[in-house]
Amino acid sequence: MGTPMVPASRITIVAFVAALLLFAGCKALKVDRAAVASDGDWLTEGFSAQRTHATDGDLEPPLEQVWIYNAGAAFGPGSPLILGNAVLVGTRKGEVHAIDFETGKRLGIDSFGDLVEGTPVIQNGVIYIPVGWGRRALYAYDLGSGQTRWKLKGAPIATGLLALDEAFVAVDAEARVRKYDLMSGAVLWEHALGDQVTVYATPVLADGHLVVADDRGEVVAFDPDDGSVQWNQTLSAPVYASIAANETRLFVPSTRGRFFALDATQGRVLWEYALPDTTVHFSTPAVDGSLVVVGASDGALRAFDTATGALRWTFHNDAALRATPLLTPHTVYIGNMAHSLFAIDRETGARKWEQQLRGRVKSALAARDGYLVVLSEPRFMYLFKSSSAANDVASP
Repeated sequence: MGTPMVPASRITIVAFVAALLLFAGCKALKVDRAAVASDGDWLTEGFSAQRTHATDGDLEPPLEQVWIYNAGAAFGPGSPLILGNAVLVGTRKGEVHAIDFETGKRLGIDSFGDLVEGTPVIQNGVIYIPVGWGRRALYAYDLGSGQTRWKLKGAPIATGLLALDEAFVAVDAEARVRKYDLMSGAVLWEHALGDQVTVYATPVLADGHLVVADDRGEVVAFDPDDGSVQWNQTLSAPVYASIAANETRLFVPSTRGRFFALDATQGRVLWEYALPDTTVHFSTPAVDGSLVVVGASDGALRAFDTATGALRWTFHNDAALRATPLLTPHTVYIGNMAHSLFAIDRETGARKWEQQLRGRVKSALAARDGYLVVLSEPRFMYLFKSSSAANDVASP
């Protein structure tokens, strides 16, 4: 007697169920050891609440490409995140991807609305995700369990989040600044910046103040505990990119060829750099205690003394610089709109290394332990390794 024939319909159903289970597993955004973060992990846009976009670790060129990952969609202007063994990034398709740091293979993926433009923030193994378009405006998602803790409706949020001790701050599309409880999502305080106001800049923390800049050129500092206004400053140009801070100063890029340094305590303008060409837009800067570097639409990367505003050097290239630089002890990294990634000498502004990518660089960079994470349009993420890397990473 022969082997019974299995109906084709049954085979189709079994295959469909297996594929569905496999797809469901991939949809979970689950990261091993998510609750354990090291000091070098990149848990928020720009590495810190000051948005310094700077690292103390060596990251010397030449760099070697370790892997490339296809995220299937473009990215916002903020940086990817690094947590333990995972790199995480949101896309303009509304997805958040987790990628294995060593292999470049996908660890998990999940959808959160139709657009993730602002950079999420990670606190204690939970990722808090702003949604730029969709039914919900905020998600709290446990990376250890792969489960949503809470989600909130509201106006879209297209800027990155600012993490505080037991809370975080978001600015929505209606220019409302809100502080949220981490555990419940409850609103602890809110402040409306006004009608017909748009905020493109991610909020920062500087000298104990929560600082927000808007498209009118208004820079407002709040007490993060109760939301009371501490000071405000009106600049001569709109702010369309995020600001950065060190311990005492805020560095504000704007349109009309203007770049400002403000006193973080009182909001006074300490110095201003003004270009003759008022069509130039400055991008988000990177800063540490002595140097601030900023790209611009005229293709120039400029380095200034943080205290005096003296121009240290200028690096020119043939394409606009929309992305945020990354500042290291010896080198500045910056990508351009012509598919190039540059390493620039921090002291002189001389080009040290260049790498062609598959697309434009419009997003901030992230780094850890001698490795550099780069986002490139239209959908690619790269991991590069420096000779100063602490550990070997196996290629896929």
